[in-house]
Amino acid sequence: MIKNLENIHHVAIYLRISQEKKGENVETLENHRQILIEFCEEHGFTYEEFGEVISGGKSEITQRVALKRLLDNIEKYDAIACFELTRISRNGLISQTVKQYCIDYDKPILTPYQSYDLANSETDRLLFDVGSMISSHEHSTIGKRSKANKMQMSKAGLHVSGNVPFGYKRNNETKKLEIDEEAAPTIRYIFQLHSEGYGSFKIRDILNNEGYKSATGKAFNLPSIKRIIRNPAYKGTLIFNNRKKIKRNGKFEYDNVETITVENAHPAIIPPDVWDKANQDRESRALKSISIREKPATKSGVTLLKDLIFCGVCGRKMIIRKDTKSSIGYTLKKCEYLLPNGEKCPNCGKKLDAVIARVLTGLIKYADDLSQMEERLRKNNASDLNEKNQLKLNQIDKAIMEIEQKQKNLIELAMEGLFSHEEIREKKQELVKRMDELKAKREEVVNSINALSVEEEIELIQEKRKLILSLREDMDQEYGNELLKRFIKKIHFTRVIPEDILKRSTRNSERQNYPFNIKFEFFD
Repeated sequence: MIKNLENIHHVAIYLRISQEKKGENVETLENHRQILIEFCEEHGFTYEEFGEVISGGKSEITQRVALKRLLDNIEKYDAIACFELTRISRNGLISQTVKQYCIDYDKPILTPYQSYDLANSETDRLLFDVGSMISSHEHSTIGKRSKANKMQMSKAGLHVSGNVPFGYKRNNETKKLEIDEEAAPTIRYIFQLHSEGYGSFKIRDILNNEGYKSATGKAFNLPSIKRIIRNPAYKGTLIFNNRKKIKRNGKFEYDNVETITVENAHPAIIPPDVWDKANQDRESRALKSISIREKPATKSGVTLLKDLIFCGVCGRKMIIRKDTKSSIGYTLKKCEYLLPNGEKCPNCGKKLDAVIARVLTGLIKYADDLSQMEERLRKNNASDLNEKNQLKLNQIDKAIMEIEQKQKNLIELAMEGLFSHEEIREKKQELVKRMDELKAKREEVVNSINALSVEEEIELIQEKRKLILSLREDMDQEYGNELLKRFIKKIHFTRVIPEDILKRSTRNSERQNYPFNIKFEFFD
């Protein structure tokens, strides 16, 4: 029953489609949209739309980007309009979060057939709770039935979950994997190279140099080569993991409850004996590598620049290792990542002592800049300081919007199968972590605008200068590293040596002394 709507003028329309049914329910989503728009127009409401493709059972509000954006701006609207309560959520925690927002801000929820005045009606609150409870139970029941069905189909050798491995295609009628004769030769070539003694790094480079493309049509990367070699699907074996979702240390993880293994479930691209030998070789190489590789930092010590050096070309973190030739000191290794075009990153390494010396010299100059900043602050007033903080706030808001867009894009990439579930989870965690950092920084800047005085800003500058001037090359490396991380976010290192010089001997003086550049990225 629709109650009195005379005080409602501007509403937020919320639309959601489950990611599991994205393809088949796009038309349904559009139908819901049209019904809600007609409902708003019939009652003379203006509206703004919030839509997303995500499972209604998600329990983290940060995963519900559109819904969170709606709730963050709920004061702008007189009500929330949705097709039915299940479209808001099938998770009890999210439903109760939305309910509390509606109570706190006195905003009703409208559907084309029913209105819920949660702030003022006990009956409506009860109806909402009952509806949410039924939706949550229904979602759980559907999930259990779906999992049981998948397990039974997996035992029959059917491919029912996860991405189709590169080299195969899925027959939608039989639900079994079949060999994709266009892509399968690439898989066979990878195992051939591995049998010839090449490691994943070299295999990646050979494939990219010879123009081979991955499942996404892009250059091969190191993780994809390793996944292919380890994947038992290529010997005709189907693996289904019955996993349980558990939260640990604030993050969701998946524990295996049961693993279903079906041999000869589909045609093998790689003969089982060849696959087995390739993985035995892989494991033996890994054990050998463990025995000779550099000891972890807890044993070999922490360097002054640990976790601070990033490639000035591709942006990835660079690796510091003990100098294996002299057994004295450390070396900043050549960047080993690939550029988007599949080529190796050209950034070269350098003896770490030279990099540390340049960093300390650069920090002395930065300390002088801080002194000049302190003088300017003493001459300026608080309004100038707040203007500076307002610029920071604008940049942070822009970065938050970019992260939100990346989260939306990640959902689309997941639906298109361009990344594995593990890659999606890692990328999502990176985005969530970055978003948390930005929000914390935003809150800090807002508080600065409201409360920070020129005197306090000067104290912060003086403290930073004191830290910089206390740094020395011969100081305790771990303590110095901790000090640097208090005010340095990243140090971008760039040393791209021309090809003609790079071909010369490593003892060539011009090659050894080829210059490098560093660029600091400080915390605000």
